[in-house]
Amino acid sequence: MAKRIIPTAKITLTYPLYSCDFDPTDPNQLVVAGGGGPGRNGVGNKITVLDTSNPEELSEVTELELSKTEDNVTTIAIGPRRDRSLTVFAGVNSSPEEIKKGKNDHFRIFSIDQPAKSAKTSGVRVSISEVARHALFVHKDTSAYQRLLRLSHPYEKLPQLGAAATGLSNQPEIALFDVPCEGGGRWKPRGRLDIPKEAMDLDVVQTGPDTYQLAYCDDHQIFTVEVSKEEISEPKCVYAITPDEGATAKASFKSLRYLTPGFLITVVNQPSSQGVALHGYRLPAKEQDNARLAIRARLPKGVSKATGLAVRNLSPTSSPTDKTGETQFVVAVAGNDASISLFTLEHKSVARVELLTDLAPFQVLKGVHPSNITGLTFSPFSPPKSSSKGNTELTVKLASVGVGFTTVVHSIPLKKYVDKSVVKRKGGPPSPSRYVVALKSKGESSVTPITLLTIVVLLLALIGQVFLEAKDIGNPILGVKPYLPASWTQPLRKVPATKEKSIKDLLSDANAHHTQPLVIRHDETGEADPQGLPPLHVGIHDEEVHGPAKSWESLSPHEQNLWKERLKKTGHWIEDMGESIFKGVLFGEIGGAIGNIVGEAL
Repeated sequence: MAKRIIPTAKITLTYPLYSCDFDPTDPNQLVVAGGGGPGRNGVGNKITVLDTSNPEELSEVTELELSKTEDNVTTIAIGPRRDRSLTVFAGVNSSPEEIKKGKNDHFRIFSIDQPAKSAKTSGVRVSISEVARHALFVHKDTSAYQRLLRLSHPYEKLPQLGAAATGLSNQPEIALFDVPCEGGGRWKPRGRLDIPKEAMDLDVVQTGPDTYQLAYCDDHQIFTVEVSKEEISEPKCVYAITPDEGATAKASFKSLRYLTPGFLITVVNQPSSQGVALHGYRLPAKEQDNARLAIRARLPKGVSKATGLAVRNLSPTSSPTDKTGETQFVVAVAGNDASISLFTLEHKSVARVELLTDLAPFQVLKGVHPSNITGLTFSPFSPPKSSSKGNTELTVKLASVGVGFTTVVHSIPLKKYVDKSVVKRKGGPPSPSRYVVALKSKGESSVTPITLLTIVVLLLALIGQVFLEAKDIGNPILGVKPYLPASWTQPLRKVPATKEKSIKDLLSDANAHHTQPLVIRHDETGEADPQGLPPLHVGIHDEEVHGPAKSWESLSPHEQNLWKERLKKTGHWIEDMGESIFKGVLFGEIGGAIGNIVGEAL
């Protein structure tokens, strides 16, 4: 079956591009920006609005040329609408002469004014104008510029939080600012942070009506900052990259994005340009904890370094306090070879425990631009509230820009997905549905050279023959039994075939949609496994039937250690999963006779 082609539209403008962003309320409107910087090089500094409604052709709607004495546009982020005007925040350094005088109004606000519907037919065009300029950074560093700019996800009738960070600064800073909701007042500064090392990337997530969390990474560490109406906390390091065993060089973070308030996804460049990986992290729920690696995947071997990251939730929540349920994220990573690697990632909620699963590639877009990719963003996507009878295919758009003056938009097809594992009751509501990428994802599979594969097959055959001769199975060919240790030649014991599952699988097998708490306990009447451990049972807790049970937090340190060792012994749990997976789950008694059995087996 031929690989499905993703519709692509491309346009070449007259200046190098460094940033792009979609209108958060209109997936057909894309804003791109960049320029040649200050000087008389003949390349202007501009902001352009593009129409992306045609999946095979991009068209220019309007363009604003900025001062040639000032720097190019380095970053843009689109804010809320006010009437028919769309707010665009941008980073543009003042002229070199102004910066030498200690004045750099790097933070610019533009307005894209849309004509009324009645005016569109009378020749009134969309226009862009600058409405304000300010300085968010306080240090007078002549080499610094606004390298990073992000806004939290927009929610209806709620304000957003913006964050900007310096680049090439001797005194790195992150500045925060409030963005009022649609039709609200003007933006205003929220606060700032002096940080010891420059941020490689940052992102903001809203956790309540007026509470947020900022995450940023430098080369080797991830930090989080709590932002409330009253205060901004000090940055807390939640994860640090360490060298691989026996190595001195460390991998480095390139990009970072929130998936949910509880999960981050990052792009990690391996040392010495040896490849790129995607890492998903579970953020700590307690102050003293650290983030834990929840999932990871590698990019194709041809990508030695990554240059950008974009993420889109295909089932976004309508409020920052809503729980993220079953949803799929689409992830795009730009490589230094002008390719874009596309992945899907599943978020699941099992027995009140949130999990990341199935981080899998579904397509690699090669040679997207003639030069380096400098910006990457997804269009907004909100699932339709009712089934459409038309033949229009739903898509989520991926826009990318490069220094070679090019803008490319890929329209990724989506389809409705109904979870068939949910049992539908007769006369009950229809099974829940959501939207996912229509292209099939595949598990990671590295292509092994034929010679290496042949060697592996021969080795396995050799090992298998040695095993057969050691156990007196079949005719001897190698004649190695006399030379093998006595323990190798013991007859095989017949043991019941078992298939161990992880704790995630055990919880998934239980009725995950039930509101009653689940309990993990030992089955005292079951037959012990080959290691002498009684079998585990997971189900809805009934104290009269199963006896008392405790939450993870209520267990003593000794009981917690005993449970962890018991689950590790049979492969149900490993340290990387963290203890947060136990939250919301009850544990049966591990004392008395069961405690003695488990203790002896461990």
